[in-house]
Amino acid sequence: MVENTASPKLDHQRRILDAASESFLENGFEFTSTADIAKLARVSKRELYACFADKRSILAAVIAQLQLEIHAQMNVSWSSGDDIRKVLTRAGTDILNFIHSDKFGKLFRIVAAETSRDPVSAEKFYLLGPDTGRENTATFIKRQMAAGFLRKTDPFQAADDFLDLIISARYLTAVVLGQNQEVLNTRKHVQHAVEMFLCYYAPSNTSSSSRTRNTSRKQSSRASVAKR
Repeated sequence: MVENTASPKLDHQRRILDAASESFLENGFEFTSTADIAKLARVSKRELYACFADKRSILAAVIAQLQLEIHAQMNVSWSSGDDIRKVLTRAGTDILNFIHSDKFGKLFRIVAAETSRDPVSAEKFYLLGPDTGRENTATFIKRQMAAGFLRKTDPFQAADDFLDLIISARYLTAVVLGQNQEVLNTRKHVQHAVEMFLCYYAPSNTSSSSRTRNTSRKQSSRASVAKR
């Protein structure tokens, strides 16, 4: 009996969230009513309120659902055993595509507009999005530091630097303003960001070896000139 009563409610929740997601992204939170959501979900308002207390609780659930969907689409494989440059390039490309997806851009603007009235939803958006992405990036970077592929330092600071290079203020501003046509060449931008990151966080022994090789070349060149 419990399963029979629970199943319709779960179905209603799924339909309500799908309808709310579509309506919020299309019309915005302010211009979407619970009546609109109920109609689109093909449920009564009584059934809607049996699942959610109000429109803001629906928004919180929509944020959680969309973040999970978008992260699944990103498919960032931080567990890959490929060369670090390949992993960072692939991850950077996935992150940038994620940031510039139409769904994320609309959701980001909805949450930004509602932040002052609904700080709880804004916090949930941050924890499920940027904060989770930062932790995943830092975990990968920490492994690379332990393996000697990156200079050992604070992995979270390094993660912040990498994400700042990939996303950049210009890209995020374009998302906030809905100006995705301003997006630069993704491949070129990511390659440049990865190159800068790897140069800065190169292992100390690599940097020392490079300096030693350069010094040796210069000394050999001077010696060759002197002999002439």
